[in-house]
Amino acid sequence: MVVKMLSDLGERAAIQRIAEILTKGTNSRGIGDDCAAIDLGKEYLLVTTDMMYQRTHIPAQMTPYQMGWFLVAINLSDIAAKGGTPLGLVLSFGLPKKTSELFLKELTKGADACAVAFGTTIVGGDTKETNEITLCGTAFGTVKKDEFMSRTGARPGDVVAVTGTLGKAGAGYYALKHHNFKKKLSKALLEPVPKLKDGRLLAQQHSVTSSMDLSDGLSASLYQLQEFNNIGFEIKKSALPLASELCELMDKNHGIDPYSLALHFGGDYELLVTIPHERFEQTKKMLKKHGADLTAIGIVTKKKDIVLLDGENKRILENKGYEHFKKHNF
Repeated sequence: MVVKMLSDLGERAAIQRIAEILTKGTNSRGIGDDCAAIDLGKEYLLVTTDMMYQRTHIPAQMTPYQMGWFLVAINLSDIAAKGGTPLGLVLSFGLPKKTSELFLKELTKGADACAVAFGTTIVGGDTKETNEITLCGTAFGTVKKDEFMSRTGARPGDVVAVTGTLGKAGAGYYALKHHNFKKKLSKALLEPVPKLKDGRLLAQQHSVTSSMDLSDGLSASLYQLQEFNNIGFEIKKSALPLASELCELMDKNHGIDPYSLALHFGGDYELLVTIPHERFEQTKKMLKKHGADLTAIGIVTKKKDIVLLDGENKRILENKGYEHFKKHNF
């Protein structure tokens, strides 16, 4: 018998193995979506958890304040992707015993600032001694059942759209890698903004057929939606809304392909949604009225390929997004 390693499986296959073992509850939506959704009658209780580890999530330039902000933001992003309203968070801090009191205070201040900025609070947690910084957050929220935006439900002909802009985090990564860039370029990478307002606006329109956040990158997210919905996509390269940070990076003429970062890098924490063609313009106008951007980038197809349209050229869009346990390109 050949025993596979997690490096062979990747994170998503590992999660599938876990889901196959776990007993399934009768009053909840289980593993596979951005959040667990527990039936409360007219509403779902949303529960999500996310972890940060020093070697994989924390660049050397990241301040303790930014670590706290990031931990809260990535958990709230999952609530946003389901159209939910946050109720609160619990945080667990695993810290080496030589960690300074000042570090702990700044870490907590950053976490608190992010929670308060998005209308919620930190209500508890745990602290433990660890060899390396290991931070874990769990966020709770609620959403009406008829406003819950699942990952499943996309149909051929639906418009594929994203909130905001793409490539902010990728630009931030390269700004850190090449120290001569302005610090503001790295802000989107180190202090992401969960799209809670956008998620609520979309949920209230009752027009979204599938939704998830873009934490792992656009290409990886499209492949996940493809698997959940048994459909394909045609994505128009020229329609991708490139972030201003990415455009500034291009001006430095550093030999970076902006579209590669926008498609594959991840960390933007925007929302990826599908919406029936006849409902898209109305939904877009409603978001615009409230100061939120929604950009159509393609369509859902019956053919189960993910195709990138580049002018007259068509090619299969590779899945180069982020996945734990696997080797990465950036």
